[in-house]
Amino acid sequence: MRVMYTSTLCVSSEKNPTSGQILPILKKLEMHFTVTDGDTVFVSNLKKQVWGNLSKRYQSDEIRSFLEEATALDPRFKQKMDDNASVWDRIKGKFLAKNLTDSEKSTDLDCGGDGDENMEGMESEAEENQMHPCKTPKMTPLEELFADEDAQKVTPQQNSMSIQDQVEKELHMYKAMPRIVTSDDAAAWWWNMRTTYPCLSDMAFSYLCVQASSTPK
Repeated sequence: MRVMYTSTLCVSSEKNPTSGQILPILKKLEMHFTVTDGDTVFVSNLKKQVWGNLSKRYQSDEIRSFLEEATALDPRFKQKMDDNASVWDRIKGKFLAKNLTDSEKSTDLDCGGDGDENMEGMESEAEENQMHPCKTPKMTPLEELFADEDAQKVTPQQNSMSIQDQVEKELHMYKAMPRIVTSDDAAAWWWNMRTTYPCLSDMAFSYLCVQASSTPK
């Protein structure tokens, strides 16, 4: 029963036990407690009893979906979801839905408030700026020499990638990369890779912040 003890430690005494490791651990236990031809009657019955209890856990569709997505977004175990296309589709769909909701909230905030007061404030600010014009900082010789290149750097690209294309690109890159070892910190990995995967890292944190021991059964 060493495997049961080790599995318990994985979700209770590890430094970073995340929800992404629940299903991989459960799969390990299933393999261990599968009855084989060489098992005695006692061992066979014991395995059936133990797995019969474990197999009843995490059966809720909502919880199961959450754990599948958490596993996919855990760079230590992502390969276990390679054959489950629906998981990756759900992750993509949830990010796009979240991004749309955030955009709508931002639009509401931009359009909210008292229009007259906002206009008066803008007019007052404009008058004040006219009375006290800001001085443009003088460029250094190096800035002046490369001003055209600096302008191209800060100007947004006209044909920027859409959010959907960006998510698809990140998913493709993430799925193609090799998994990290289980001793690595999954959350820290995403933090270090947040510039490479800005969309996926945002999603990953919302899953990996859930500790394994706190996941409902």
